[in-house]
Amino acid sequence: MNLNKVAVLPIPNLVFFPGTSLPLYVVEPVFIRMIKECVEENMLVGISMAEPLVYIFGHKRPTPKNICGIGKPIILEELYDGTLRVLIKGFGKVRLGAVEQNLPYLIYNCEEYPDIKDTYGLVSDSKIERLKALLDNWILETISDSVERKIFQEKINSATEVMDYISMFLIKDEEMRQLLLENTSLNERIQMLDTLLKGHAPYFEDISATHAIKSFEVLEKMAKVGH
Repeated sequence: MNLNKVAVLPIPNLVFFPGTSLPLYVVEPVFIRMIKECVEENMLVGISMAEPLVYIFGHKRPTPKNICGIGKPIILEELYDGTLRVLIKGFGKVRLGAVEQNLPYLIYNCEEYPDIKDTYGLVSDSKIERLKALLDNWILETISDSVERKIFQEKINSATEVMDYISMFLIKDEEMRQLLLENTSLNERIQMLDTLLKGHAPYFEDISATHAIKSFEVLEKMAKVGH
């Protein structure tokens, strides 16, 4: 599959992580067309958190964040009204570059945005195990059918996938989710999530830690620009 050319669907408040699968109901005709053409042409789809609306050639349209997750679209069902039930299977993440096509939907030239190799291996197993337990608790609360729950859990096979699912579904602050997506160190993401999520309840997010991490990221970017 071509990672250099990606059709992009901007969605408000949604950050798509590469180690996950994302279920979508696609309703708008232009995006139904996009998904169908991407399936036919074996093209990957980028799911990007949407910026505020802007006008493009007279059309009001959200613009995507420049770092986004990409995945392979799979059409599960086409409903009687044309709505598509779609699963986007995560494939990686990219940095969006120049716009290759504006209408009827966005296609970007892009470059791969991979993780770096952490020099000293993974952080302590106890942190990973605690975060995995939080994810398991969330799955238990979210998926009532025991067979479906087991199938879902068996698909999560690595620390990266655990952190990606936690980042996408357990972190409420969308800006924090975007920072986690943009971070290229698995070790740092584990440390951040361990700081953000306290205790054993999957929905207890430390707001003060969220603000502190976001402020640090802003100041770090300003320092880099200053140098």
